[in-house]
Amino acid sequence: MASPESQGPAASFRVAPPTISFTSEDLARFSAASHDRNPLHLSEEYARATPYGEPVVFGILAVLASLGRLSNRPQHRLQSLSVEFRNPLAVGVPYRLEASVPSADRETVKLYDATRLMMKATFTFAPGQETTQPMLVHGKPSISDAADRTKADLIPGTGVKGHYGPNTQEFAHVVTQWGLSGKGATAHQIAAMMWASFLVGMELPGKRAVFWRLMLQFFPELEFQQGPFTYDAVVEQFDERYDLLHTTGRLSSGTTTGVTAQTWAFVRQDSPQPSLRRMTELLPPSERLIGRVALVIGGSRGLGAAITQALASQGCSVVMNYHRSSQEAERIRASFGASSTHITLLQGNAADVNWCETARQTILNRFGRLDLLICNASPPIRPLSFAPERLAQFDDFLSKSLALITVPMASFLSALAESEGWNVVLSSAFVKEPPVEFPQYVTTKCAIEGLVRWAAVHSPKVHQLIVRPPKLFTDQTNTTMGRQGAMDVEQAAASIVRHICFASQAHTLEILEPFELSRDPSPRPDGNEQPPANDRQPVGRQPIPTN
Repeated sequence: MASPESQGPAASFRVAPPTISFTSEDLARFSAASHDRNPLHLSEEYARATPYGEPVVFGILAVLASLGRLSNRPQHRLQSLSVEFRNPLAVGVPYRLEASVPSADRETVKLYDATRLMMKATFTFAPGQETTQPMLVHGKPSISDAADRTKADLIPGTGVKGHYGPNTQEFAHVVTQWGLSGKGATAHQIAAMMWASFLVGMELPGKRAVFWRLMLQFFPELEFQQGPFTYDAVVEQFDERYDLLHTTGRLSSGTTTGVTAQTWAFVRQDSPQPSLRRMTELLPPSERLIGRVALVIGGSRGLGAAITQALASQGCSVVMNYHRSSQEAERIRASFGASSTHITLLQGNAADVNWCETARQTILNRFGRLDLLICNASPPIRPLSFAPERLAQFDDFLSKSLALITVPMASFLSALAESEGWNVVLSSAFVKEPPVEFPQYVTTKCAIEGLVRWAAVHSPKVHQLIVRPPKLFTDQTNTTMGRQGAMDVEQAAASIVRHICFASQAHTLEILEPFELSRDPSPRPDGNEQPPANDRQPVGRQPIPTN
């Protein structure tokens, strides 16, 4: 690799290791070193209920790993760092690393997912002898659990103070693993970068943080500290338009500032939970489906949970399948109180043939029939570039997503035929207006619709229903921009179940779309508009002949 001295002041790109990736073990090691224990990075269960669906790589870990890929700078010392975390990084994904030297004292690193920019970090150096002084900072930080601060807790002027020091043994492992020695950053500067991760992930805002930007300025006094650092930070602004928190802070050696920091982080809001009260406003309870039995695949969260509630509210006996979200499943069942016996929980992987066969026998032994199969489950959906280097991830998503439809359909269609029941498959409005960032999702939904059309011909006793909801307000879309224009899951679920309750018994393939409002502005006694029970009636259905 060329040395910095061989580079001219003009920007030039040079050879660097083509990719960089991270493992769950890397995240655990960085957490142990930095004391940043934010569950978004460490807990699969916690991350599953976020827009990312799985643990996210620590942003500062990506910065350090990128720094380690740069040329050595024996006569320079890091002076400042500026980072933009454009998109969350995932475990197991190889990211392309691109390094450039716009000037002799500045180096920029970018990480790409195919063509999508994920992170940009700019390191500014000053001439100076690199210190060989080892890490002298020690001591545990002031807190060990991430604060759970909502936007109501983050008014300007809100401040935190404490002391900080990395775990020296784990710190040394991180430095060695990522090749950070000789890169122009001292041990104390690397510790300060870890502190920035700790500050955002544990303090301001804490557990709800999604790191967006960072600016660090380093001073020589940072190197003189031998005990734990002290720190203080204060909220400068909370922009409610974007749920964006701006914080300033400093890391000090005694009474002398060693580092100043500016951080920006999005503050995630509570995950949306299906509301039974809201559901009964849209779809009043009845006994229209009494004696019917439904199996909801992926019924513990989001639209699946709302469909479970809607079916049970109409007297249906619902078998709710879930894979890992046991607490959410119990909460949905408990929402019915004394009528919770309408819902039976059945844990397992619906993409597994053996599980589906066991579930089929369990349902038939207990209820003697199956009238409705609701195929709703999906693996986590991340933006994915349609590029040769991402075809492995593309194929993996297709395989996992299709199995959550094909295996249940193959296992339960015969039981549905015996009761002349319903096969309800969740597609998406995206099949008609495909977004550029989700080619794997659109491909899956189109393939699923093709299978349902085949089933309509070859299982004529089963009523086939393809549902194309618009963007819904779920964990997946629970971001500042994602929530805009998203429909509540209760509205979509009420429309689906209402259609099942009142549809003709002709065995046709139908596509249910769109899901629009049809309000009756009759006043309530309090003077506000009264939404009638059927105000979320879908205005368009497409019965499709199969002969």
